[in-house]
Amino acid sequence: MPIRSTYPDAPVATRPYHETLLEAIDEHINAGKNPIAFISGDNPSIVITYEQLRGYIHSIATYLHGIGFQKDVACIVMPNIWQYAAFFVGVAAAGGAISGASALFTDYELQRQFVDSRCKVVFTCEEFLPKVVLAVKQSPNVEKIIVIPKAAGSSLPEGVVSWNDVIATKAKTLPKVHIDIKKDLLALPYSSGTTGPPKGVMMSHFNFGTMLNIFNQIDKARNTVTIDPNWDYRREKLLLFLPFYHAFGFALFNQSMLQGSTGIILSHFEPNNFCSVIQSHKPKILALVPPIMVFLAKHPICSKYDLSSVEMILSGAAPAGKDLIEELKRKYPKLKYIQQGYGMTEGTMASHLPDLTNDQPYGSVGKLTSNMEMKIVDPGTHKEQKQGQRGEICVRGPTVMLGYLGRPEATASTIINGWLHTGDIGYVDSKGNLFIVDRLKELIKVKGLQVAPAELEDLLLSHPRIRDCAVIGIPDANAGEVPKAFVVRADDKLSEEEVKAFVKSKVSAYKQLAGGVEFINEIPKSAAGKILRRFLRDKPTSKL
Repeated sequence: MPIRSTYPDAPVATRPYHETLLEAIDEHINAGKNPIAFISGDNPSIVITYEQLRGYIHSIATYLHGIGFQKDVACIVMPNIWQYAAFFVGVAAAGGAISGASALFTDYELQRQFVDSRCKVVFTCEEFLPKVVLAVKQSPNVEKIIVIPKAAGSSLPEGVVSWNDVIATKAKTLPKVHIDIKKDLLALPYSSGTTGPPKGVMMSHFNFGTMLNIFNQIDKARNTVTIDPNWDYRREKLLLFLPFYHAFGFALFNQSMLQGSTGIILSHFEPNNFCSVIQSHKPKILALVPPIMVFLAKHPICSKYDLSSVEMILSGAAPAGKDLIEELKRKYPKLKYIQQGYGMTEGTMASHLPDLTNDQPYGSVGKLTSNMEMKIVDPGTHKEQKQGQRGEICVRGPTVMLGYLGRPEATASTIINGWLHTGDIGYVDSKGNLFIVDRLKELIKVKGLQVAPAELEDLLLSHPRIRDCAVIGIPDANAGEVPKAFVVRADDKLSEEEVKAFVKSKVSAYKQLAGGVEFINEIPKSAAGKILRRFLRDKPTSKL
């Protein structure tokens, strides 16, 4: 019998997400309680009001409609900045979807996403324009590059449009584009899923709108019980630090706009600035990944700042250990709650959230969210397991993705009879708390960011002097995990430095082989030819 959520059901989305968001922005403006939508944590002189934000959204939608952009995809290549949020809503209002990419991606990685997503427009900053231009040369669907110039009057290449010209577009009534909320895409984030190279996760208006309803309902109920019975987002400042192209970060900046908070945006992590922003703006809640929790617990810089406003830390993307949690609570006495949630991009962010009205035991990632069902199954037979028994975690509900873009086989192996198979192994206790104990999927989590072994293996195998290879994640004190490659040489003169340099030229910094390269005689494989990674994990320094 499937497990059902004990949280009250939240309303499911009934109209296009951007309509809900724009109506909320109008309400914030008319209420006059908090005029500020965003402040840059990197440059506090950059302040965007909700009224300005609304005007920019209308101009963006008008411009895009004018160039024939409708139910198309726009890729965004930039760090966290307020323009990201404005552009996303403008794209949605024009009937399209965004696909966020890391600003750290190489032109090779960008080109792959541009082609796979069939994106028509790319939005970036002048700093990243050279690699975007290189990627676009091999991306036939891209018709327009929009760029934020470093300074007014910057000289841009022919065919590249300045952001300043886009937002100067005279706004008209928003385009009338029919949206089927259950079929049309709002966002196309990329995830490696349970295995393999990155794939476009088709997220509909219905998926995302319902997820935000669920998240906000649980979040508000929790905050009124645990922090302030008169909790009002319009009085709060939310630190928007997690990457906007990541499902968690994407949901957070949308939550900030929906609820009328002021979002303090950090484009990157710099220790002093991170602490200074908390000291200045005094957020009560921080959404973090474990490596930043390690920083707060251990780095001496933190003692130079007043971080006492923080009463709650919500952690996701990777596990946080009991020792770390206890160390944080000792160091920050006013920090009442440190809790973990769980989810995946394919489920539109969170399937499990902490229930702070009851003691959540260490190691738990919370309880099943509103509107959702879960079952724990034997990975081989798919037979349902009993309470307390371990198995693969499967979830079902209105936030499960439509599927992977252009990959019906991968979709069919991930969503079976409506159930999203997460690839993670866990169990549920008698109170409904979920515990993650292992993972079927082979993803490596580097500071909460996904690295697919298959992606690096495909790249390594393209090297003429590599005969065979396998990549695993090995523990790392700072990053959680880092990739390590086991390589069978076709040429005995091939060195570790050469292999690392080859990979470095092709992928982002977090995907590089920080765990090293070990040369072995043979990659252990099953009779079916599948890499037996457990043998490599058990003896990561052995000469097999």
